[in-house]
Amino acid sequence: MRKNHKGAKIYFELYLIITVLLESGCSSIQNVITEDEAKKMILDNHISNHGKTEILSAELKNNKYYIHWEIKDNCERGIDTVNQNGEIEMIEASIC
Repeated sequence: MRKNHKGAKIYFELYLIITVLLESGCSSIQNVITEDEAKKMILDNHISNHGKTEILSAELKNNKYYIHWEIKDNCERGIDTVNQNGEIEMIEASIC
């Protein structure tokens, strides 16, 4: 009887460890950074003497915000991502 109790305890502990790992690894960016905060981060990142940066669209995929932006005065546009840590990565940029 004692052996079955020990085996059940090990399975329960293993279940708890796996659950905690899955929960921490699957946390959503929306719980950390809102879409509006991500947009502001991109606007702050593209402060320019060449004109005002406009956000064209924002999309959430792969646990990142994909922000499409444009500076009309110098014909610059691009796509940046913002991750859970607030890190910005330029995916695409062009100047006409």
